[in-house]
This record gives sequence, C-alpha cells and structure tokens, in this order.
Amino acid sequence: DDSNTLPFIIPKTNVGGENDPNVKAGKLGSLEYRPAAEQQKFFKLADGYEINLVASEEDFPELANPVAMNFDNQGRLWVSTMPSYPQWQPKSKMDDKLLILEDKNGDGRADECKVFAGGLHQPTGFELGNGGVYVAMQPDILFLKDTDGDDREDVRIRQLVGFDTADSHHGLAAFEWGPDGGLYFQEGTFKQSQVESPYGLNRLGDAGVWRYDPRTAKMDVHVSLSFANPWGHVFDRWGQNFIADASPGFNYWATPISGAVRHPDKHPGGCRDANLDFGGPKVKGDYPTFIVKRTRPSSGCEFVSSRHFPADAQGNFLQNNVIGDRAVLQHTVREDGSGFVGEEITPLVSCDDGNFRPVDLQFGPDGALYIVDWHNALIGHLQHNLREPHRDHSHGRIWRVTHKGSPLVKPPKIAGEPIERLLDLLKEPEDRTRYRVRRELAERDSEQVVAATRKWVASLDQNNDNFELYRLEALWVHQTHNAVDEALLSTVLNSEDYHARAAATRVLSYWRDQVKNPVALLKPRINDPHPRVRVEALRACSFFPAEEVQEAALDALNYDTDTYVEYTLDETMRALDAQ
Repeated sequence: DDSNTLPFIIPKTNVGGENDPNVKAGKLGSLEYRPAAEQQKFFKLADGYEINLVASEEDFPELANPVAMNFDNQGRLWVSTMPSYPQWQPKSKMDDKLLILEDKNGDGRADECKVFAGGLHQPTGFELGNGGVYVAMQPDILFLKDTDGDDREDVRIRQLVGFDTADSHHGLAAFEWGPDGGLYFQEGTFKQSQVESPYGLNRLGDAGVWRYDPRTAKMDVHVSLSFANPWGHVFDRWGQNFIADASPGFNYWATPISGAVRHPDKHPGGCRDANLDFGGPKVKGDYPTFIVKRTRPSSGCEFVSSRHFPADAQGNFLQNNVIGDRAVLQHTVREDGSGFVGEEITPLVSCDDGNFRPVDLQFGPDGALYIVDWHNALIGHLQHNLREPHRDHSHGRIWRVTHKGSPLVKPPKIAGEPIERLLDLLKEPEDRTRYRVRRELAERDSEQVVAATRKWVASLDQNNDNFELYRLEALWVHQTHNAVDEALLSTVLNSEDYHARAAATRVLSYWRDQVKNPVALLKPRINDPHPRVRVEALRACSFFPAEEVQEAALDALNYDTDTYVEYTLDETMRALDAQ
C-alpha cells in the first residue's frame, strides 16, 4: 500500500541546458509538437516513395507512446503503448494498453481503435498466436485471450515467469515467430533472468535471445552473446535469422552464434569485444557484423518482400534509427561465402522533425511498410531524469510507406480459411503473408494439418522454380506441429538448393532426439559442397554428445573455410570439450 507515500519531488529540468547531452549531440526534438499533418511535410523519402498517416493521438488519444506492432490474421493492426515510460510511479494506475486499429474502407487510414487490454505495465513487445496474444510485462510474459469475440481480453495467464526487471529499456522485445513454430524474443544486458519450464530452469544473463515452443512449453536460450540491447530480429525466406543490437547499432547473422553454450558462458563477440562495457563476461575472440555500422541506435528491422515495392528493393534490409538519423535505413544484402554482407544505400525514410522516433516497422497485408513513431522530444533514460517534467506521455503516430504508381498487394483472406487454402497461400511471394499463414496453421488441429500437408507436398510441381521453397515450407509446418517426418526431412536435407539443405539441417538439430539415426543424417551435411550448410551442420553438432560428432565435425577443415565457418567450428569444439 503506497497511499502514505510523500509527494514526489519534481526535478529541475535539464532540457536545452548546458548539461543536456541531447543538445550537444543534436538529438533533442522540439517541445512544441507539430500536428501530424504538419509533421508529414518534413519527411524525406527515397525516389519513388511516399508516406501517409495511418493513425495518431489526434484521432485516438489511446495511441500514446506506441512501442510495438503486429498485424493479425484479419489484417488489423495491433499496437502496444506505454505512457507509463520511463517508470511507473506509486499511487498511479498501471494502464499501458494493447490496441487494435482497423482500416475499414481500405484508404490506408485507421477508422477504429479498440482497447484489447489495459492495466498493463510497459509492454515492450508482443506477438499474436494460439488464439490470443503473448505480451511482455516483466517479470512475466502474459497470455491474453478473448473468449467471447468482443475484442477485449477475457483471460490473462502468466505464461512465463522469472524475467529480470532491472532495466525497462532492456526489457523483452522483438517478438518474432520463427518458421519453425518457435516464438523468439530478446532482452538486454544488466539482467539476470531465470525462467522455469517443465524441462527445468533456464538462465540467461546480460543479454540474449530466447526461444519458446508453445506446443511443448520448452524454453531455450537461442543466442547468448554480449549484446547491449538487441531490439530487432527477422528471418529471411529461407529461415536464416538476423539480430539487430540497438545501443551500438550492430547487426549480426544469427546462425553461428546460436550453437550450444552453457550459462554463464557466452559466445565471443558483441559489445565487450568492441570495448563497449555493457556488462556480461568477456570471452576471448570476436564475431563480425554483417553490416558496417555507421550510426546508432536501432529499433526494429525488416526485409523488403513485397510486390508493391520495386524489384531492385527486394531483399533489402531495413532498420529503424531512433536517435542518430531518425530514419528508416536501407541496405542491400548479398551472400558472401557461408554468410552475408550488407551495404548501406539511400535511407528509405528520414524526417527533419526531431520528434520522429521510429521504433518498430513491418510490412502489412497490403504490401506497404508500416512504421511506429514513438514521437517524443526526449529520448533515452540516461540523458534526463526519470521524472523529467518534459517527458511526453500523450503523442504517438503510425505511418505507412508506399511506392508511387505501384498497385498495392491484395491482402489474401487468412483467418478461418480451410487448411487446403492456407497451404496454397504458402506459395505467396510476400514473406509476411506466409508468416501469418503459418501462424494460422499453427492454431489448427495438428492431425488435420499434417495430413493435408502431406497431400499438398505430394501434389507440388517439381518443375516449379520455387519447388524447393514450397517443400521446405511443408517441413516447417511439420516442425511447428511437432510431427516428425523422417522421409520429408531426408528429402529436404538432400535438396538441390543449398538454402533448403541449410534450413533442413536446422530442423534436424531440433529433431535430434526424435529421429532414428540423427548423426547419420548430419554427417553428409558437414561435408556439404556449400559452406552455409556446413555452418548449420557444425552448429547442430554442438547439441550432440561429443563422442558422436566431435571427430566428424573436423571434416569441415577438408574444405575452404571462412570467418563464419571457423567461428562456428571453434565454438562447437569448445562446447563439446566442455561436456
């Protein structure tokens, strides 16, 4: 009971003063907030693009301090808000929200806003799934569900507990379904989390990436690296994942750093290697970023995959910058040896209004890019007092980027569609369409989905240019439903396309205790002609008993190596030696 708490001391503001670090760095916005229509005039876009307002606090006062978004399978935009930032104060009501915004007439502007859930506290990340929504509310991840169809939560379950609450800025974020059916989310440094599952206690210290399987309730640490504050995670169409570390602005290919490592050990590399002391143990060695860092910090990332965007933009890596540039940065990405190399090109979006703070982005069902604008003059928690009186608790905007003259993508109907129709939608070119289709399939009866998937994959045209990708999608459907199919796994492991072989090797690493002879399936991939597959195979070896794979892993040295192959081999041997 905080009813007898003394009145709070209102600190003297440092905004705009000599000791305001944001002024010195040119990062301070304006305390005079422009209307959204005026702000729109200050945007600068790459040639051929335009931007429009989807929603703002002017239309919907509930849209205050938006921080994360996702689209549901009906095409509606969900947004979490946290006006309680930077901290809840005693005697005040915890009332951060989860909103549903809907564009009813297809003009790109939200017509309706519903409050799905209130009474939340700093929901830094969330994702829809399993008929409800998983929401970060440290020290928990909640599962909220509407049971009567009124778009309001009726059920609130503490699904996962034990996450550290030491720093809200480093809280659980970047929720993302993997194509494998796992729910991935991240937390930053200075935190020591201990999460129970039916399989035992899971620990993560000083930043990393978690993976949760809702079907089995299994929790794992997917990546333990000396990140500062990872706040972006995205998978490409072949299941390779990439992680953006906000504070330093570093970006990593995740596969080589996702092998086995025992707490409190971490994979070498990250901020500590760059002499940025964000906590955590220092491990000898380094790990490269796949993009040369120019500015910081970042907040969300996405790959361009939309027929609405031009052909030369497809596959580009987009990343929000929330302070240094206040922009959506853009990078071309090419494959290089086993890994990837990104090169920065003209930003997709920038804004001369200093209050533009892009904190999340995602392609919508219409193929346009949606951006969450935190919209605040002040940014960061170290630069100003937590109770700085000029902190804004009322503004927030959502923007949409489209390509001039290009037709929008017609959003396919997903929610409630027959399983056979959903499987055909796995052929859609847009990554985010297939993402939402997988999410819908994950909620259906497993026996029916698996039976239909086997018929579907048997009917695929082997002469289709995308046959290997479609067959891989079928394998991922099986993995999501925890339905092991060794025959399908074997065929994808021997695919003509190395992208598919690499992805299937990742599946094998998760099915290692469920297939009859996993080592026999793994060894040929260690000797695969493509180094990407060899990296996946070496990563997989780290989870096997040393006596079964240690000698075989050394076969990778019979081929040309690169930085990623050598790193993964070294880390796998270190893990096997530690058994």
